[in-house]
Amino acid sequence: MNLKTVLILLLITLTAGMATAEEAKNFTGSGEVGLLITSGNSETDSVNAKVGLKYEKDHLLGEINMATLYSSEETEIDGKKEDKVSAEKYNYSAKVGYKFNEANYIFINGDYEDDRFSGYDYRTTFSTGYGRKVIASDTIKFNIEIGPGYRYDQTNGYFDDKGDNDDSNDVFIGEKTEDEIILRGYAMFNYKFSDAVSFQQDLTVVTGADNTNTESISALKSQIIGALSMKASFTIDNNTDVPSDTEKTDTETALTLVYDF
Repeated sequence: MNLKTVLILLLITLTAGMATAEEAKNFTGSGEVGLLITSGNSETDSVNAKVGLKYEKDHLLGEINMATLYSSEETEIDGKKEDKVSAEKYNYSAKVGYKFNEANYIFINGDYEDDRFSGYDYRTTFSTGYGRKVIASDTIKFNIEIGPGYRYDQTNGYFDDKGDNDDSNDVFIGEKTEDEIILRGYAMFNYKFSDAVSFQQDLTVVTGADNTNTESISALKSQIIGALSMKASFTIDNNTDVPSDTEKTDTETALTLVYDF
């Protein structure tokens, strides 16, 4: 059974749990979308969207998250204006856990990422481990998770130009798969300045013998009215080892509308 199949099974299992949660009202969730369109001297379309569901009842907990990022801009090529995609990313994750008590739990987690500009065709991570709600007050929440897992990556094919300007000497390097045992660590800190304003910091580190991936998400959220809020976030995604002609660090700055339910 490959990791894609495991992740799909996790999603199906958790979705079934969500159906029960919907009846019992034991779930929370949020959806957010950010859209930027400019015209005139520069024409750019950018959109990022996320949806997340959390379920917690008795000894069972679960979580599903889906996110997408897309950006294109109008460029002039040989005198003709064309839309060129500059960012395209899709991410899916699912987690199922068993609570021993209100603070301690074990979990199984799966992540799948398709980032068209990362140098990877796709990246899949499967992990299990121990989690703890270290602080769970009305003002401060601090959670940690740690555990072993397995990572499977497939890189995109690319041309090696051999260091010269002659395209006829270019050699195509085909797709390559990489897999390794990893250790995954996660921490979340949330602080409520008031009932309307909160700050959250998420940090995920997935490390193996070949590569260490670190993702940091800082977000400030302010309520507009009712369940509708505005959120400003900054994401840093760093890899210690990347395919040829790929930057090690990506950053994303986003301003989105969030609806909590």
